Amino acid sequence: MINDLNCEVKEMDIRPIKSKRTTEIILDQIKELIVKGELSQGDKLLTENELSERFQVSRTSVREALAALSLTGILEIRQGGGIYVKANASNAIIEPLTFILLLEKNKLQNILEVRKALEVEAAGLAALRRNEEELATLGDLIEQMENDLPDAQNSEALDLKFHLTLAKASENPLLDRMMNTVQEIMGQTLQVTRALWMSATTEGTSYRLFEDHRNIYEMIRDQDADMARRLTYEHLRKVELELGKYREEEE
Repeated sequence: MINDLNCEVKEMDIRPIKSKRTTEIILDQIKELIVKGELSQGDKLLTENELSERFQVSRTSVREALAALSLTGILEIRQGGGIYVKANASNAIIEPLTFILLLEKNKLQNILEVRKALEVEAAGLAALRRNEEELATLGDLIEQMENDLPDAQNSEALDLKFHLTLAKASENPLLDRMMNTVQEIMGQTLQVTRALWMSATTEGTSYRLFEDHRNIYEMIRDQDADMARRLTYEHLRKVELELGKYREEEE
């Protein structure tokens, strides 16, 4: 719980609302203030009455918006104690990306594109910023991947751990959180694409996947950011192309 003793009410740049979708607009404005950093963890908001006056809407609309933000973990509403921005509010804002991806018609293709956007840069930053502990973790994962050959029964879990470790090693908290937020969907993507790939190719596929990861690891170890990005992109591009071939055969 956030201590509300001697806590000043946080001033906010609130714009009056003139729309039937008042609850949604209140939600958007408050989330925007958090994203911009104008509201931070522990900040106390105005009261329902004050927000209603600032937004120029009914208290009911304000109450509905605050309740929704509370349910998603962005705000904490204390009975008689005020309204506060909760810890990890940024995670609660990012998390809906998972649901957006789940609802997409071309889910696998879209997720692969998201993976490229996130993981290519994560690899480059990891090469520049990784510490010895993170490098050791990556090396251990490469060793586990090699020991898992030729059947590669644990390849999905090891693959996911490898890329999440790269995100952590990037030393970019937002990138790390985004990668972890979509990790479940990423896991589903890996499971499906690997199943398709393995069923359509030879025993050598598992070795090629291992070599891709080993080469990326070596670039991280050598702190070659450009090659780390390039190899990660090429690795994910291979998965994308194989999935495209499978779709063409199915059609």
